[in-house]
Amino acid sequence: MKKILGLLAICCLVACNESGENGVVSPSAGNQNGYQDPNQNTQVNADSIAQHVRDSIAALYAQSSSAVDPFAGQLSSSSFMSSSSLGGFPAVSSSSGFSSSSAIVARSSSSKVTPKSSSAAADVDDGLFKLGLWDGTAGDKQVPTGNKTGGYWYMYDDSGDKGASTLTWGGTPGSEYGDDDLSPVIEACGGLCGTFDLVVGSNPYKPYVGVGFNYGKSANLTGDATSSKGICVVYTSDIAIQLEMGLGAQDSKIGYANPFVTLPKATTKKTADFLWAEFDQPDWATTTVTNPQKALASLKFKFAGTTDGEDGGSGSFNIMKVGASGQCD
Repeated sequence: MKKILGLLAICCLVACNESGENGVVSPSAGNQNGYQDPNQNTQVNADSIAQHVRDSIAALYAQSSSAVDPFAGQLSSSSFMSSSSLGGFPAVSSSSGFSSSSAIVARSSSSKVTPKSSSAAADVDDGLFKLGLWDGTAGDKQVPTGNKTGGYWYMYDDSGDKGASTLTWGGTPGSEYGDDDLSPVIEACGGLCGTFDLVVGSNPYKPYVGVGFNYGKSANLTGDATSSKGICVVYTSDIAIQLEMGLGAQDSKIGYANPFVTLPKATTKKTADFLWAEFDQPDWATTTVTNPQKALASLKFKFAGTTDGEDGGSGSFNIMKVGASGQCD
């Protein structure tokens, strides 16, 4: 490498005298343009010297190619042997591997991977069911769950068990947010309200209908709701409400013996507050669930009959607020 750089320096000196004038450098300095040997009366031909320089550089480059292999992607013999304005002598091009700027490019700030923005990180589900206050009296459409796709109200019934129970909303559902948009109902009722008729049909169990919301878009997506400590509800109902924990795919594994608490009948507005530890499975459960709040998929408000195989009557309800324990006060 040092030999190459030395020869390149000589090229520059030779180029400076490209007009054909005799040089005054010492013969020991190597190649030169138009040098006159004091012991001989023969003019040294500058073109032959230039050719010798080219040949020497090419030979040295071939010998040291393995030493500069790391620059192989940027270095080529053409970059050394191409002519320039220096009287046809070889010159190092700006794209040569010896350019210091080309070695720095890979570490420049422009080559770094741009970090994700904080807004993008905020969209990522962190797996925490952070139950916030939903206020139907303020027209809130979505229960805060910690997942932006969750918290939308829906209804369910016993038709899958061959029951004939029905639920009629206290307002007309819209379609702005989907086929079952309940925001018009919430606006009309100052909460989520309706009437129910519990008809057993061919259902061998207790007839039921219910309303609920999921942690996320999928009914099987679960989150850890430990930080919420529990749930509070402001409501009215003509019968007691069974407030159940939905556990997603685990529901079938425990035979649908989901942990629940009972909201007492309330013909006037009532506030109830429960800790997760107060939720318990029904007496007939055969599989025990431990810390169900750590894998909570949904919360469901079930209106059910009291006797298997018998109709359960009718009534009305209005759920006005839902939040974490202590938020409804």
